[in-house]
Amino acid sequence: MSELESHFVIGTIAPFSHVPPVIELSLVLLTHTSDLCISVILHINNLENSKNLIKNQGVSDDVKARIKLVPVGEKREWNDVSRSYMDVVYKGGEGYAGVLLGSAPWPHPSIFIYDAAGFFWITVKSKVEENFPHSKPLRLVAYNPLPIGEILYLAGEEKNGSLRFLGKALEDYPEVKNAPQVNLLQGGLDESNPDINTQAAFLTKFTEAYKACVFESDRLLEIPGYTPFYSFERWSLEIDWSSIAEIAWTQYLQGWQSCVSLPETWITCFPASVLEPKALDAIRQDEYLTGGGKKEVIELGWYERKPKNDWGLGVKEFLDKQKDKSVVYVSFGTLVNAGPTLPALFDLLEETKTPYIYACGKQKHSLPQHIKGTLELSEKEGICIAPDWVDQVGILSHKAICCFVSHCGANSVVEGIEAGVPIIAWGRRGDQVMLASRIHSSGLGIELLQHRTGHSVGKEVAHRKGIVIHGTQDALKEEVRNALEIIKGPEGDEMRKRAKTLSKKMDEKRKGEWLDNIKKFGLYGRD
Repeated sequence: MSELESHFVIGTIAPFSHVPPVIELSLVLLTHTSDLCISVILHINNLENSKNLIKNQGVSDDVKARIKLVPVGEKREWNDVSRSYMDVVYKGGEGYAGVLLGSAPWPHPSIFIYDAAGFFWITVKSKVEENFPHSKPLRLVAYNPLPIGEILYLAGEEKNGSLRFLGKALEDYPEVKNAPQVNLLQGGLDESNPDINTQAAFLTKFTEAYKACVFESDRLLEIPGYTPFYSFERWSLEIDWSSIAEIAWTQYLQGWQSCVSLPETWITCFPASVLEPKALDAIRQDEYLTGGGKKEVIELGWYERKPKNDWGLGVKEFLDKQKDKSVVYVSFGTLVNAGPTLPALFDLLEETKTPYIYACGKQKHSLPQHIKGTLELSEKEGICIAPDWVDQVGILSHKAICCFVSHCGANSVVEGIEAGVPIIAWGRRGDQVMLASRIHSSGLGIELLQHRTGHSVGKEVAHRKGIVIHGTQDALKEEVRNALEIIKGPEGDEMRKRAKTLSKKMDEKRKGEWLDNIKKFGLYGRD
């Protein structure tokens, strides 16, 4: 082992999809920087999975010895993301303080990299460092786990499709125009008036204003490289306005926007230069995010993911029995929220006797009874398998896979493209909706629209004129039927070719530009 010269600290957040890319990034940095060590602060729910990733990633013992996992928080139910997230907010400082106190024999850390979706790390870092007055504060780097288009949407300039219009829109909304407030974007209360009824009345007005200005607004937004969309399209589902989590989203947004100018550098592992090059160009000149080009955005690449030995209970055996390009793979990510039209998908697959794999993620017990019955029937007929856990990369690599019905999370989208599999895009909210439209406009798959509910029903979408959302099971079933017919025909083969072209481009960058950037960033902060 070389004498260690540099120590990075990485602060993650709790959702499962955010942590593996950080571990992969750490291992690649350590592989190509022999005198670097890395401490990763993560929620305890992610500890075992991260240990297994390190164990099975094929790196040397020397590399394994230079990464330290620092768990925080309480062990939670695997799908209790909200409380796990708050665990990291409240306990992350203890983890960071522990790294600073116990860094020896490693060098004292010099760089703090935080998952930008957890902007709270900026405050945690500064508060902890106040207790170490004789130590130089660590340099701050933001790690972007999302598509660049999402970052522009949340906090970029308005010309880049940003939500920054919201502050003015709320101020001008009649219901709150003259209401006293601390900060409308935060849903702030009138601190000079302690009367609870007055406060409640203000919150009610604010909620109505927020719904009108964002969730029910037909304001057209255009992010570079993406198809235009109306503001309401970002939420294609029913919103529970009694939920604290939904109202608190405004506070999250305000936190995002107030923090994006603070890091000195941005790094990203989403392959933006391949999948969203115009968005990458835009962020590199965005006034809020990079000071108009004064700060770097370093693309560190997407790390190749290979099939595991275990693909899930009975998965390989099932796939090996099927014809080439015959199986539909269905996954809606860790937390399923596919909407009330979901039964239409399984009904169609059962009616047409289409073989399929459903990655139910331990949630089969919570599915509607109708879907449970359909799955049970399909399993008895031998056309379906629905394990609690599957190796998605392994499944997508199999020649029997016809297409991937996906919620369009960032990881899933890239894995589908790398495998050369057409994607039937079922994006429900946030960047999922953006990526679904990107898949469609790029000819990599087909975007479904009729699963949308809530305010979208009866509305026309911005980027596919003439299509009106009905939000019924019959409309969705017909849409899925048409999508499968197209993918099984010549256009499906063209989709596979386009995906393989992008996959090849990623592989070339992985061996060239991205590798150079990894080597460069491994030496970051030594000047």
